[in-house]
Formats: sequence, structure tokens, C-alpha cells
Amino acid sequence: MGPLLPYFLSYLGGLLAALPSAIHFLLPYFLPVLVAGSGWAMVLRRKKKPLLNWVCLIALFFGGYFSQAISGYLQPENHILNHIDESRRTALVGTLIEAPEKLEHKTVFHVDVDRLRSGNALREVTGLVRLTHYHPELIKQAFHAGDRIRFSHVRLKHPRNFKNPGAFDYRSFLKVRGISAIGSLSKNSLMEILGTSPLPFLKSLQASLRVGLLKTLDAEFPREHGALLKAMLLGQKNNLSDEIKEDYIATGLTHLMAVSGLHVGFVAWSAFIIFWPLTFYGLANYRPQWAQSGAARKTAAFLCLFPVLFYLVLVGAKITALRAGFMVLAFLFSILVNRERDLFNVLLLAAFLILIWNPQAVLDISFQLSFAAMTGILFAARHFSRLPDDPIEHMGEQPWHRRLLLQRYTEEWKELAWPKKMILSIKGYVVASALISTAVYVTTLPFLIFHFNRVSLIGLLLNVFMIPLASVLIPLALITLSLGAVFPGLAWLLSFPVHGLLECFLIIPRFFASLPYASVYIASPPHLWILCYAFVLAGGSWLALNKPRPVEDPRKFQPVVLVKAGLICALTGVIALLIWPRFPERPSDELQVSILDVGQGESIFIEFPNRETMILDGGGFFGNFLDVGKMVVAPFLWNRGINHIDYLAATHSDQDHISGLESLVELFSIGHFLDSFQGLNDSRIDRLKQKALARQAVVVPFQPGVPLDIGEVRLTALHPGPQFILQTVNNRKIKMGNELSLVLRLEYREFSMLLTGDIGKSTEDYLIQHSAPLKANFLKSPHHGSRYSNSSSFIRTVQPQAVFFSSGYLNWMRHPHPEVVERYKAAGTKIWRTDLNGSIHITTDGVRHQIRNFSDSATPLTGEENY
Repeated sequence: MGPLLPYFLSYLGGLLAALPSAIHFLLPYFLPVLVAGSGWAMVLRRKKKPLLNWVCLIALFFGGYFSQAISGYLQPENHILNHIDESRRTALVGTLIEAPEKLEHKTVFHVDVDRLRSGNALREVTGLVRLTHYHPELIKQAFHAGDRIRFSHVRLKHPRNFKNPGAFDYRSFLKVRGISAIGSLSKNSLMEILGTSPLPFLKSLQASLRVGLLKTLDAEFPREHGALLKAMLLGQKNNLSDEIKEDYIATGLTHLMAVSGLHVGFVAWSAFIIFWPLTFYGLANYRPQWAQSGAARKTAAFLCLFPVLFYLVLVGAKITALRAGFMVLAFLFSILVNRERDLFNVLLLAAFLILIWNPQAVLDISFQLSFAAMTGILFAARHFSRLPDDPIEHMGEQPWHRRLLLQRYTEEWKELAWPKKMILSIKGYVVASALISTAVYVTTLPFLIFHFNRVSLIGLLLNVFMIPLASVLIPLALITLSLGAVFPGLAWLLSFPVHGLLECFLIIPRFFASLPYASVYIASPPHLWILCYAFVLAGGSWLALNKPRPVEDPRKFQPVVLVKAGLICALTGVIALLIWPRFPERPSDELQVSILDVGQGESIFIEFPNRETMILDGGGFFGNFLDVGKMVVAPFLWNRGINHIDYLAATHSDQDHISGLESLVELFSIGHFLDSFQGLNDSRIDRLKQKALARQAVVVPFQPGVPLDIGEVRLTALHPGPQFILQTVNNRKIKMGNELSLVLRLEYREFSMLLTGDIGKSTEDYLIQHSAPLKANFLKSPHHGSRYSNSSSFIRTVQPQAVFFSSGYLNWMRHPHPEVVERYKAAGTKIWRTDLNGSIHITTDGVRHQIRNFSDSATPLTGEENY
């Protein structure tokens, strides 16, 4: 490992010490201490330990800590975040930093804002804003990078996360990309071009290059081929269909759509194999002594700098592109100065510079995957594909993989016939591809599991063949588009092989993605799994790289025995915790109820003392522009180590309650589907039931008067009963509306809770008149706190100690309505709100009750209150 490693680890440990999510890994501050301590231990092992080393290590640790801790507070007074009024629409003036992203149902603008309306005046502000127009058909003008635009009737917001354990950190995702605020444009929004502002040189150059290339791309590669080429060449995935995205996710090929080291390496490699023979031929004819001294190779490396820089300017300042560009450029320079063996230090230096420039990048999944993959590649290339540094290790027969990969450097190679050379070269290429694919797979696996909870089982094999194809496609497409921008006729001629390759990249992933178990969803294992996995990687690599030596004294303790024993135990832990992520949890005495933050909607998770689980409603957005079940509820369940839902039920078929359940049925195995609507015809409920049946779920009739006992917990349906259904429906085929919502009473020893769906005042009065057992300790407010429910008589009947509102932040329906909030306050009821408090978690042993809310500023639950 390189000499920079201890200093990098010390700085990284400081960054992690300022992150709440890293602080609570296993034990308080365990991860920061482990990372920084590893770097300090490396320095302790050195023979020379000058005081300056320790000063640097300590300075880097605290430098990392404070740079991370204050990164969110270093904002000027005129920063746009200090002047946003989320309760009203406003106007702003700014410059487009890039052309708008035109998607199927929306158009996205990235605007560098310099004026914001405050009252009746425009004030000077700074900050990058992401504006989304959900009615792209109304946009009649053409906008370009550099246009200075006035936007009116804009709703600006601070970026917000869904505040649930395991939720995606959308706010940090935007922050890493420099986006300070988000906003929406309505039908009434006006966009007026005021002129053109000069862009920074690189931005202007990037815009100019993209205009020419994209014009040729759109002309020569329409529809799916064009969308796929934009994704693979420029990282623009917005125009891809959901089917193509799913095919690439299922087959583990999504990295081909993110500009990374592979892409920049493809460009450098193709340029090198073109320039090297040309320069060698030229020097051999005019300067033979230079050719013999190796100047051709260095000249080719120098010439490769220009296409690499061209490609980097074209794709822009993305973290993966910056890291890849730095690595490739450093490698080319290392050829120029004869220092090709220092690539690991180059990687560390690239990571150092990116984290100093943007400390928040450590949270970015692209940063983590990029550097993990590159570390694996460099490690494999250094230790498995070349001779070891120790001359003693050269003696004897080398392992088979080294013999195959290094065969062209042997004397025997020169005597082989060309067919034999070709066969061995193909074998060596396949082995090298498999080695790289395996290295990338094993080093990125933990990040894929904890960020995406999905692993492709076919990806390891498929990458061996698709990466070589991509190494041909990307340079060829780049040459075709570049020449086509200057000579349009050439683009048509060169586009035929590109079309053929693109068709392969559509057909092959589609075929393999259709195979059973091409990919699997995996619940997040406990943090202990990461330590076991790291030990397996480290121990396995150590055993593979160290030849067994003769034992001089069998009675003497051999460290290798301890490593092998530890490796077996760690491997057992990796497998066991991946299959049973909740091991060794057992039945307990606690009932847990979680009201999740799903925006303007509702989803409730119940875990019974016997560890069986239930989901009541799954949330959902109108227009379904976000799959709440897959993107919000499922990550919460996976974060708890849950792969199976024992009971699933919907209160009614409104979009904001049932949409997420349709996704959950496809992502999780379902034990029972609670059917409270037998005799009613509702296509949405029926479709959900059929999906559950297809997943081998058992349909359980759940009618009023027939309680369902799960261990000591009793679930009782109070509504809708047959009499109410007859009165309301009159045997007509109708949609399951609010008044037909399932009302559920949850009881455990002395604990009781009422779950009410979206019932209104008429249903509340009906339940009161029919003496339904409504009195409960806790109440989930009817209809998100609507003013047309939550009547005073209903509140008096229930007499809750606390009420829970599930609603979206600043929703247009004003849920919970201020009048309703005042009614509960007047009744002395404690109020909890998902829009303000995040997800709400009730834990009880049947006698004592505890309520906590989740804050996205820290991993543990906060705001504790006991009853």
C-alpha cells in the first residue's frame, strides 16, 4: 500500500466522526476510531516515526472533522436558503448552467440564481436551484445554457428527506451536486428570457461541444439507440425507458451508464492503440534512435491527454468523471516520468482532493462505488497479474493465473505459432476480464446491499463479456459523433457498426434480465456483517498471496492457523447474516407500531411481540411520479432486516394509501392478505388481492365482529360492516371511498390504539351511534387531520392520550387543518405529526408506552416521550 494511506485514513476518520450515521456504527464512534486508528497503526509499524508524522495525522483528523461539521454552515448571508418562504410562490432571476432536461412528463432547469423576490422587491442572492415544470407541453420556447431567465409563480422549498430509518438521503445527494434548493413551476408560471450571460470557460466549452455532438446523435441515433448512447457516453439516463433501466439494474450493468474509470479508460486505451503504432512508425523512419529508446510510447501517452481532456470536458464535473479523469491523466503522466507503479497513491490523492473540495462527497454512493471498484481493480492488477516484488517469490512455478496473464513476456511465447498465440491471448483476456469483474464485484457488494438492497447474480458473469464490448462501443461512438459534427456524411457511414453494438446492449441485458433470479432483493444485514465481510476479504487475500512455508516446529503456534479459523468463522457469519439478517432476534414482550413519513399519504408498520409483521397501507403520490412503496416503505423494511411481510392490508383504494402496497407485493413475500371488503367490487383492491395471491399469500377474511389474534395482540375490524355497506353502496359497483375505509382497533394487554383510515364525520357519527369500542390510548387521526373529520364528539369518545397525523409537509389541503389541531389541543391530547416530526414509533409492553420520532439529522430515534 502507498505511503499516503495512513494520512488519508486519518482524514477520512475525521470526516466520519462528524457524521451521525457513522458515529453510531456498532458502538459510539467505533467506525471513525477504527478508520483513523488503522492509519495511525501503520505509522507505528514504521521504523522511523518522526514527530512531524504525528502532527500531520492529528491535523488531518481534526481538519476532516471540522470541514465536515461546518460544511452546512458556511453560507453567506445572501444565500438563497436564508431567504426562502416555503408558504408562498415567488419570482426569481438566474442563468441556466446547462440546457433543460426534457423528460416524458416534466422538464428540469438548473438555474444559478442571482435575484429573488422578497416582498415587492428583488434582492440579490446566490445559490443553485433545481426547478421542475410538470407541464412541459406548455413550454413553447427553446432554452439554452447561458440564458438569463426570469421565472414567475415559483414554489421554492428546502430539499427534504423522508424521515424514516434507512431512507435515502436526498438532501445530501443534492448538496454534493451543489444544488441548494428545489422548486416547482405551475401552469401559471411564466419564463422570460432576459438575455444571455457569459458562462465560465469550461462550462461554455462543454455547452458548445455538447450542442454539436447531441445534434448528430439525435439525427443518427433516434429512439432507444439514442437514449442508450446518451446514457453510456454522457451519463444522461433521463431519456431511458423504465424497462431498459430495470434490465440494466437486474443484470448488474448500470455502471456502464455512469461515466467512470471504465469510460475514460476506454477513451485513453483506444487513443493509445491508435497513436502508439503511428508514432513508432514515424520515429522509426525519421528518428530510429528515439524509437529504440521508447520515446514512441511516451509520445503516444502525451497525445492521449488531448482526447481524454476532450471527453472530460464533454461529460462535465461529475464525481465519477473527476476521479476517473484524475486517475487516467495521472497514469499517462506516470508513463511520461517512468513511475507506473504508483497508481494506488494516485487513487488516494484523487480521493483526498475530492473530499477536501467537497467533504459531503463521502456520503455519495457514486464516490463510494467508484473508489471501491478502483481499489479492487488496482489490488487485483498489482497482486494477481504481475510478478511479486520479492525476487525469492520469482523462484518455482507461478500460479496459473500469472502464467496465463504474463505468458507474452516469456521466451516460449516467441516460438509459438500465431494460432496458438491467438488462443492463449483470448484465454488471457477472458481471465483478465474475469479477474477485474470479480474484483469490482466483491469490493462494491457491501455498498450495493446497503444502498440498493439488490444484488445481480448474473452480473459477475455478464460483465466479463459486456465490458469488452463497451470498450469498443464508447470510443467508436465518440469518434463517429465527433467526425459527424464536422463532416455529417461520415456520421451516417460510421453509424452502422455503432447501431449493431447498441442493439447488442439492448438485447443481451433484456434476455438475461428475464431469467429467474437474475437479481435478488436483500434486506440490510446488521453492521457486524460488514466487519465479517472485511475480514473475509482481507484474510482471503492474505492467504492467496502468501505461499505456505514449511513448518520448522509443529509444536510452535502458526499464525496461519488462526487466520484460517477466523476466516471460516467470518465466512459463516457473512452467509448466515445475509440469509437471516435479524439473527439472533427472538420473540419479545414488545409491540411496535411505526407511522411512516410517506409525504401526503399513509403507511403503518406493526411488529408484533412474536416478531410477525404487518403493513397497513403503503402510501402513494398522485400521478405516481414517485413509487413510494419501492423508494420509501421498502427501504424502511430492509433497514430492519425484513424480507417477508406476514400480514398486508389496505384501508381503502385511494392512491395515497394503496399505490405503495402494489410495489411491496412485488418486492416482498407475503404471508396473509387481510380482506375487509368481501362483497364490494373495487378494481384496485381486487388487483392488489390477485397480486398477493400470485405471491402465494393466503387471503384472510377480516370482518367486524371476528377479531384476529396474533399472539397476545388482538386486531378487531370496527368498520365497514355489512349494514353500513348496504346503506352506502346499495349494491352498486363503486370505488372504495373514504367512508368505507377499514377502521381497526389494536389491543395488547392494557394498550389500545385506533387506526381510522380516511373516514369522515358521517362515519365517525355512525360508529358512535352504534357504540363501537372507540376509546383508546392512542389515535391515528382520520383522513390525515381533515377539517371534515376529527369531530369534537369523536375526540371526546376516543379520549386519546396522543394523536398521530400522517401528512405531507406544506400540502395543499392544509392537513392537518389548524381547526383540527386546536380541537385536540383543547382536549389535552399530545400531537405528533409526520410532516414535522418524521416517522413516529410507538413501543409498548402492554403496560408502559414509549413514543419516539425519527430525526434525519441522526440515526437514533429522538423526541422520546413515555406514557
